[in-house]
Amino acid sequence: MFNPDIQYRCTIIRGKAQKELDNLLPAYASMIAEICPCLKHDFDKIFNDRLSNVIYGKDFLSLNEAHKKTIRNHITEIAGKLFGLYFEKDGLVYEGHSNAKLLEDNDQPAFFKNLCLNFQFPNGTQKIQTIIDRLKNKIKFKPFHFIISLLDLAQTENIKLTKDEIGYYVLNAQEVLQGEITTRTVLNVIKIDRNNGIIKRLGNGSRHTQHIREQLNLLELANLIIMDNNYILLNNNERSVIKLFIEELDKPLSFDIYSYDLGNEYQKLKMYSDWSEYFSQIAVKNPEILATTLFYQESQQKNADKKISTTALGDQGEEFIFNLEKERVAKTHPRLVNKIQLVGKQRGLGYDILSVDAAENKEDPEFARFIEVKSTTRITEPDLKDLSWLDTVNLTRKEWIAAKQYRDAYNIYRVYFTLGKVVVRKINNPFDKNEKNIIQVIPTMYRMDFNSAGIDLEY
Repeated sequence: MFNPDIQYRCTIIRGKAQKELDNLLPAYASMIAEICPCLKHDFDKIFNDRLSNVIYGKDFLSLNEAHKKTIRNHITEIAGKLFGLYFEKDGLVYEGHSNAKLLEDNDQPAFFKNLCLNFQFPNGTQKIQTIIDRLKNKIKFKPFHFIISLLDLAQTENIKLTKDEIGYYVLNAQEVLQGEITTRTVLNVIKIDRNNGIIKRLGNGSRHTQHIREQLNLLELANLIIMDNNYILLNNNERSVIKLFIEELDKPLSFDIYSYDLGNEYQKLKMYSDWSEYFSQIAVKNPEILATTLFYQESQQKNADKKISTTALGDQGEEFIFNLEKERVAKTHPRLVNKIQLVGKQRGLGYDILSVDAAENKEDPEFARFIEVKSTTRITEPDLKDLSWLDTVNLTRKEWIAAKQYRDAYNIYRVYFTLGKVVVRKINNPFDKNEKNIIQVIPTMYRMDFNSAGIDLEY
């Protein structure tokens, strides 16, 4: 019989607040893609300086010791161990596959789904003493697969599980963590305790609850669960991915730490290296299955349930801004609405929408406005007052030339499709802002031209 009172505190790498994780992810990803592959020493130096300038406005060596420690924690603990955005191998640092996917599709919940699919206990994110303790206690567990499967089973019986129950009966229950207990057994014991008026919860204080909260944060960021006060509910808009988690629950751990001799220094280092490479990979053969479904309101179609795929996100952002611009202009200058054009399909222009200033330029409302749309999907709403908020977008050469050419008439509209609303932020005249060091624009692409003189051999 399952005894949930045999408790075992199975922690994960300490993250940051949920919104802060959502805020930092795209900036980490862009920096890593730009830097890698490179030598470990170069990676540390460049990433240290880049992140220090973004967060503190100074180079790494100019920081005090406390701020240096904060930067290193960002890079090694969050970007590296928790997110798995990069991995080290043979003295080199490489961009992870999940990092490259994120920059391609701008789907942050899909990134967190992938993270949750790859995650397991024990894992290679912690100190060797902690890992050895996990092995001694025979921990073999996929926490996110189990939670999703348990919530799905409870849902079929119209039962809502609480955060305390998930914490006590699952994430802190040693027999469950050992992979010995089924979701049916856990649910039955919870039902028995409820019927007997027995309420079990973890102790008070962050030491007892932080690792539970952080795991649930990741599931929320993955758009897989919804917190309803103290209850945890499945997000049934994500049924295809939920089904995947359930199907993989009973399969062996994808990464077998038990196969390594951790008393051997070479084997220990190999385990850490292998884990970081494994954790950074795409967990599924068809990444499109991870595409996020968000429930948001559009101007013309309220409560529209949309499946935002890799290929559709850019088009969806352009369409949203096109309609937003028509509404904005129509409020004060309806005769100018016909000047608004969606031109994103015309290659080489450097912008997606041609609009007009309208009421935002009282002297010359017909002045042209060139709009480049950059869209992303995330769960939390970005807050301008949040000091942890930072963002990054990639611009093509044509887009940057257009920004230089049109200056004050050129705008980047940053679109965030979030769980509940669409947030749009306008960046006017990015070229001048870069000249004044208000924003940072870094060239990242190289073009190589060559002729027959540069060819060594033809196969």
